[in-house]
Amino acid sequence: MINNSSEQLPLSIVIPCFNQGEFIGEALSSIEQCRDPVYEIIIVNDGSTDPFTINVFNHLKQQGYTILNQSNQGLACARNNGIANAQGQYILALDADNKIRPAYIYKGIEILDHDPEIGVVYGDAEYFGERNDRLTVADFDADRLLLGNYIDACAVFRKGVWEECGGYDETMPLQGYEDWDLWLNAMQKGWKFYHVPDVLFDYRVRSGSMISICKIPENKKKLVNYVCTKHRDLYTRNLAYLIAEKDCLADACWNEAQQLRTQLNQAQAELEQSHQAIATSYEKIRAMESSRFWQFRTLWFQLKRALGLLTTDVLKTR
Repeated sequence: MINNSSEQLPLSIVIPCFNQGEFIGEALSSIEQCRDPVYEIIIVNDGSTDPFTINVFNHLKQQGYTILNQSNQGLACARNNGIANAQGQYILALDADNKIRPAYIYKGIEILDHDPEIGVVYGDAEYFGERNDRLTVADFDADRLLLGNYIDACAVFRKGVWEECGGYDETMPLQGYEDWDLWLNAMQKGWKFYHVPDVLFDYRVRSGSMISICKIPENKKKLVNYVCTKHRDLYTRNLAYLIAEKDCLADACWNEAQQLRTQLNQAQAELEQSHQAIATSYEKIRAMESSRFWQFRTLWFQLKRALGLLTTDVLKTR
């Protein structure tokens, strides 16, 4: 649905896009499954250079979609630009290669309308593309969020939260952890998070995506160091918990590794036993075939065949 009304809408859906014209049609179709006029769509062209994507933008603009053009400045800047131009009091951040369920729009608005202390609403996801299963995330836990981000950028949040937190950080050494930084800022400022235990969006898994680049150890180390340094006071206050939790996680990983090693050793032992049993059976067969009885039996069948006394049924039973 495209809404160009001057009246404030409950929700603005902001879609940054850089050379992803092949996917954005699916994203828009998923949004427009919601027929009620409660949202606007803002697409931010982050300096796309792909001719196909540029043609897609031209086509969408002709259809009445709002397209904001900017030079390539990265995901954080594109989201910030889109939100700054949003009419809605709530924001739903959607990547161009993902999709949402209509329930995300309805539930996000309903929950934020009902409780002014809630700043962020998030839900579970369904993977598609190179992976097909459900991503079930946990209810909000401040300590858990300190250990790592588990709340996807595809969430519904108040525009006021974004303003109070200073928007997405555009100065990170690499793109990809801007949402974690925003959630930490929101948590520090006392905003509540609400988890809806339903699948509310579809997450496309594909090689070469931004998140896969962030998982490269060197990149991840750089990003985590940046976020933790930026939120030094928050991490310092929770240092004892973080050390204890990391230690428990390390012990759990060690115990799991030991269990896997034991299972592997058992499997190898069973495999060796199977190989030995097969080898023993072959030896018995070879010994039997080399025996005088077997040789006499073979000659006897050859003689009967020559005399025409061996029936087809008997031959089949050999």
